[in-house]
Amino acid sequence: MFIIAQLSDLHVRSRGKLAYGHVDTNAMFQDAIDAVLMLDPRPNCIVVSGDLTDGGLAEEYGIVDAGFARLPMPVFVIPGNHDNREQLLRSLRPRHHYLPPDGFINFVVDDFPLRLVFLDSVEAGQGHGTFCATRQQWLRDALAAGGGKPTLVIIHHPPFLVGADGMDELRLIGADPLDAIIKDHPEIERVLCGHYHRSITTRYAGTVGYVAPGTAHQVALDLRPGHANRFIMEPPGFALHCWQPDMGVSSHVVPIGNYGCSLEFVSDRQPRTDRGDGLSTLLARADTVVDEAAARLVAMQFSPLHTERKEGLDIVTEADLASEAIVVAGLKALTPDAGILAEESGASPGDHAARWIIDPLDGTINYARGLPWFSVTVAYEVGGETKLGLIDAPKIGLRARYLAGEGATIDGVPARVSSTRSLSDAVISVILTSHFTPEEVQRTARVIELLGKLVRGVRIVVSGAFETTMVASGRLDGFVSLKADIVSHAAAMPMVWAGGGKVTTLTGRPCRNDDLDKIASNGLIHDELLALLRQALQ
Repeated sequence: MFIIAQLSDLHVRSRGKLAYGHVDTNAMFQDAIDAVLMLDPRPNCIVVSGDLTDGGLAEEYGIVDAGFARLPMPVFVIPGNHDNREQLLRSLRPRHHYLPPDGFINFVVDDFPLRLVFLDSVEAGQGHGTFCATRQQWLRDALAAGGGKPTLVIIHHPPFLVGADGMDELRLIGADPLDAIIKDHPEIERVLCGHYHRSITTRYAGTVGYVAPGTAHQVALDLRPGHANRFIMEPPGFALHCWQPDMGVSSHVVPIGNYGCSLEFVSDRQPRTDRGDGLSTLLARADTVVDEAAARLVAMQFSPLHTERKEGLDIVTEADLASEAIVVAGLKALTPDAGILAEESGASPGDHAARWIIDPLDGTINYARGLPWFSVTVAYEVGGETKLGLIDAPKIGLRARYLAGEGATIDGVPARVSSTRSLSDAVISVILTSHFTPEEVQRTARVIELLGKLVRGVRIVVSGAFETTMVASGRLDGFVSLKADIVSHAAAMPMVWAGGGKVTTLTGRPCRNDDLDKIASNGLIHDELLALLRQALQ
């Protein structure tokens, strides 16, 4: 499936200025970028159907350019009536090489399964659009060159009536030539527009005309004759257009904002499909919560982050707190009576023996430096035993799930430790982190020095949940943490056991969640690894 996100009517303003004295369009633009980054799957490209800025100023385009730079997929823009065509080209063309050097901003993108034809409808100084003879000929030539390939036409001003007088006064004036051209090309799947700040769909010239909602304020729906436009703070949004050969194009509206996690449709009369204790259903619902938090981390990673010091040299970022807020709220909604133990907010007791153990961002320093080795980690513990565990490392694409009595899967495959039988052939990961005391650093350094002489490879990743999961998947042979917190490992340890490995303390006793020293391995090298560690720590 090929997916296009259509953003429209951003109305970015100079810093500190509100649109109409009321709307923070700049903050809402950043929210829209965040919402796109949280999509799964992500769109293949972004089209922006005009009004990138409110005043056409260089400062406004600088803000727009920086926002688009956060997106990993291609972004294609056309001007709207609030834009300044010449300033748009000066400000954006250095990054957006598809833009013409001057004149009308008409262009074709033919790199995808759908052909994208972008048409400039701006008449300088006017709210309505026009379609002059020059643009008419350009469009005829562009469509003729397409060879019948499925096509979208993107234009700011709708060329069709929508039944609201205030909007219709601002449409594309003199649209008859455009209507005729569109009718001559049945390969056109949609004509995508902006300008009206709300989602509208209509039949147009033998195809479908579509208007996207705005990413900021919306235009109030008023179908009374003669009434002017007014804006309203209805939820902002954008459109997703999905195409596949056997379907054509379907269009969807994505509201921007936090509306909670998705939930299963479960009837009181629906037969139970889980094991009888509700854990299967709980795992599925917690999975959605963890996915939402992981998506938030991805969206925030390369934005400016407020950071504070914690213990020693350790840090906490606003992303830790944002992720934790999502996870705690989501899990409390699922199990109101369960306790919570979270990395940043600490413990809150529940009404029974069950509690959630949460590390909202395991690998904070990696995350803050733009590295991919971090995860959201959640365990559900009853009577001191982990009953379910979830680990999501979104930048690596790793998803690990554990359910007591049923085992663990990593990226959909049952957990299975490696078959390495000798420490000399093993790759071992060791935790050496910023909250260690000088004495703890020295102890760990002795372990690393001795391992470095005897094993095939030593790795220092410093994301305990991820590393322990790597042991469960067979990608690492062992993992050593001499000071392991409970929140990072409660979900991962049972995955190692489920995969046939061992997790013990230095004494060889099977680990509990609250043990400080945690040694994980495939089991085959475990005794040899413990002996080496004891030697290093003598």
